[in-house]
Amino acid sequence: MLPISDTTMRAVEYALDGLKQRADTRANNVSNVNTPNFEAKDVDFESALKSALAVGRPEAAPAPAVVQGNGLPDATGNTVDLEVELTGFMKDNLLRDAMVNAYNFKVSVLRTAIKGM
Repeated sequence: MLPISDTTMRAVEYALDGLKQRADTRANNVSNVNTPNFEAKDVDFESALKSALAVGRPEAAPAPAVVQGNGLPDATGNTVDLEVELTGFMKDNLLRDAMVNAYNFKVSVLRTAIKGM
């Protein structure tokens, strides 16, 4: 049986994967907040998704990429900014909730169409 899928659902799935990878990366950053010379990382998936959506093929987007963060080093050379990470967690959670809501809405529309109601 083939899954019912379209551009919206594939884009949401890709975004959820990117947000999960970003959450893991942020957790690693926070756990290393006191590690000398640790360089914070981030995950970029939005630019790849935007490019893939421009041509209508979110499945063509490359895997989310872990990139160098842009924090300034402290006295120990650590570039993790705890405020930035915690704010990012909150923002990413809101994005994740929006993606899950969009996915669930799409599924409910499909269920309604299948039932013919």
